[in-house]
Amino acid sequence: MRLSTLRRKTLACALGLVLYVPLPSFATEYCVSDFFGGDYGAMSFDVTTNDDADGATVEIVAGYAKGWLFEGSWDGEGGLGSGAVGMTEDPLVGTLEFDFTISSTELTGTTTEDGTFTGIEGACTSAEAPLEGDYCLKVGNRNISMTIRSETAPIVRGNLASPLGALRPFNASRDTATGLILEKTTGANRFNLEFADGIITGSFSRRGRTYDTYGIRNPTETATGCLGIMIYSEGTGNYYYSTPTIVGHHAYAGTGAGTSHPLATDNFLVKVDLRDMHEVWRYELGDAEVRGSAVLDRRGNVYFVKEEGREQGFSDEGYPEGDHSGSILTLVKISNPARGAPVLEWEYQITEEGETYHMGHLTPAITKRGPIYVGGDALHAVSADGDELWTFTPDGPGDLQIYGAPIIQEVDEKLVYFNVDDAGGDYSDDGIYAVNMIRGGPPEVWSYNPGVPDDEPEEGYSDEHPSPEILSSPQFNLDRSQIYTALRDRLYCFDLAGNACTTDWEDGCEIPDISGKIRAAPLIDSDGDIYIATKNDEDSKLYKIDGTCPASPVIWEIGTNADVYPTGVLLDSDIVVIGTEPDAEAGILKAYSTTETEATMIGYFDLFADMTWGSLRVHKGRLIGVANVPTTILGAFMFSIDLAGARYERGAQNATFRGNNASTGR
Repeated sequence: MRLSTLRRKTLACALGLVLYVPLPSFATEYCVSDFFGGDYGAMSFDVTTNDDADGATVEIVAGYAKGWLFEGSWDGEGGLGSGAVGMTEDPLVGTLEFDFTISSTELTGTTTEDGTFTGIEGACTSAEAPLEGDYCLKVGNRNISMTIRSETAPIVRGNLASPLGALRPFNASRDTATGLILEKTTGANRFNLEFADGIITGSFSRRGRTYDTYGIRNPTETATGCLGIMIYSEGTGNYYYSTPTIVGHHAYAGTGAGTSHPLATDNFLVKVDLRDMHEVWRYELGDAEVRGSAVLDRRGNVYFVKEEGREQGFSDEGYPEGDHSGSILTLVKISNPARGAPVLEWEYQITEEGETYHMGHLTPAITKRGPIYVGGDALHAVSADGDELWTFTPDGPGDLQIYGAPIIQEVDEKLVYFNVDDAGGDYSDDGIYAVNMIRGGPPEVWSYNPGVPDDEPEEGYSDEHPSPEILSSPQFNLDRSQIYTALRDRLYCFDLAGNACTTDWEDGCEIPDISGKIRAAPLIDSDGDIYIATKNDEDSKLYKIDGTCPASPVIWEIGTNADVYPTGVLLDSDIVVIGTEPDAEAGILKAYSTTETEATMIGYFDLFADMTWGSLRVHKGRLIGVANVPTTILGAFMFSIDLAGARYERGAQNATFRGNNASTGR
């Protein structure tokens, strides 16, 4: 026998042994459409099991939770069996665990918090992850509308167009590994777009250049593609505290995250052109964060509060915890060029290390002549040159903090009005204060304290019985002769001298059995009625309150199914729109009738995102706001949504947060 023949036979025998000996490790892709109850769309799970090591890893390789990696134990053989995996100290969710079973071509799992889920072996298809819909893509600085009309595997058919341009049909296909990536590899326009529920990220090539691309499903029925919605997104930070400040056709907002949220290293304050949502300039901040909204002076200079030094750690159970003990707050002034990067003019330090409060936002106010007023552990008055004019610290035994948005009446009273929270639990000096804008204090010109609470549980405050707080901001009425505000769990109306607006408003307007805390500011319509929402998880509510504060003040109330931090907007289409934290049942933007005698939800927009302190605006018939994407697939974004021509309600006493915050923040 020839040696070469012997070698071939030996090799064949060895291969035969390999084929008949069970492999210890198996890796399989599964399409899971109901993870976390299906609230975040389909995802692709890469499951690897090792029979010899009794170990398993599960990585989410595509979809909303892309990048999550779970590790744990495995009891099975040949890729069939059961396991238990988990991850801990994740910057977003902390600890998450689930048990799973693999049988034949199916994966079933049970999480510790959100029930069961099922995965089908292989890539996702139109059954688990339908792509049909209307989208707006941001390709570089260009908006491109995309409509996916139909899918007959393997072909996905659709159209591309500029917002007002001609339609250009395309044929594309899903990737074979996950089924969540739409690929077009031939023709003048080529793309690789990953879908995560209604969010899109990826790349787009046109005219020989390739652009980073992101996009979103159009939630409106009034306009198509980018006429319905446009967004701006950059970096990995969140717009947790910042409400867009609109001056002319530009919006200003900055990124920063909540106390226990992940800390980005690429934060910024940005100027966005609302006509097409392109970036005019971006002022880079690194790991420093914007702690509220910006204001502009008459020359266009921009002022905002920066927090630097917040850290994120983890509890013994592996859940994220925030630490502000090393934080320093500064008021920042930057230039506002027509093009190019802004220049730092000055910084004024508000707090030292160990003085920064972990709750609330810090939004300055500014007068026509230039002095700026901003909170912290005191109210600070700062000149346009960055020099301290005076500080006012409320006199009291508690840990008094000013975290909100002051308002100014500089025509008649020349006063600054602001709310004060007591972080120390004394509650004898929290409330609303008014100080002279020129001299400051002490003493204050007037103040109002709701009184020491008489309902503290014997065992003390807890999650079930939360402590009182004052983190809502005051609002003027239309002619700036009255102030509406929420102090703890009641609404109040004062004249500029601190008197109750009427005798019925003395001691405030109580909302019977109010569900949760108040962090949004009140909206007041043209009839004087008030709209206020609460924070109480799935038991949060929106209330319409009779503005005369009768014995039974609630006109109607309705559950929002999620926390409400932002202040909404009143529209001339007889609608109030509010923003909420994530709600799988009715999106994060909800619209209610202002004319019906009973609570009536008109509709909602689902942006597949989250809203916290950043409140809503209206600009030229479009709804402007900011939202956070609670994963790493896309940074937070600013949105512009078609309102079918609706504007702010005519004659409303206050239709938005702090009277629009335009120009000077007054």
